[in-house]
Amino acid sequence: MGQYWQVVCPSRREYTTQSCGGKLSELLFSSWANILCDLIEHEWAGTRLICIGDYLNPDDLPATIQQDKLHLISAESDATSKLLRYDVVEEEFELWSYEEEGEAATLTAMEESVNPKIRLLRNLTTSQYVFKDKLPSGTTLGHIVLMRICWSSDSSTSIAGGGYLTKGEWAGHEFDIVGADMLENMDGEWEDVAEDIRDEIQVLWSSDFGDNWETEWRA
Repeated sequence: MGQYWQVVCPSRREYTTQSCGGKLSELLFSSWANILCDLIEHEWAGTRLICIGDYLNPDDLPATIQQDKLHLISAESDATSKLLRYDVVEEEFELWSYEEEGEAATLTAMEESVNPKIRLLRNLTTSQYVFKDKLPSGTTLGHIVLMRICWSSDSSTSIAGGGYLTKGEWAGHEFDIVGADMLENMDGEWEDVAEDIRDEIQVLWSSDFGDNWETEWRA
């Protein structure tokens, strides 16, 4: 049947997922990613994020989460810290949610109409970036983060060929979403990974919706 997933912001003790629990295909191939996009642009900007499956063994977390001891969850009812895992997050963290997924999509559309600047996703850990306007139609910066921050001890994803997603190369990294005008003021060397992202989207979405997925699918 596959596992359920939740996107976790350990430093803020918050998480988000679909209200009834989300399989990865349900989170990735839907408008739910707008919720994640909104959080990264606002409340979760600059924080470490990881999307954990409920088959995760707590001793199998990426170094990016362990290095700041974000995998150790203190509980008010227990003097001993618990290790980060799906059920502990549900018990100890606050859930970010919207009444309807469409509400998040509406909020995103409203903000973009009021403030129509070109948006830029930055991975602050690896100094990589992606322009929103370089993504295939219908996909968002939230989709990009989600497909690269998943982590579990089991490779089931309910996505054809998606087993590799469970060891996401961006899991535990820090992100923000800013205006494209910030690019010229960014210190150090930054890498545009839009081409790799587009190739990955093509493979994942076509595996679920077919070669004509851009006309068959809309988040």
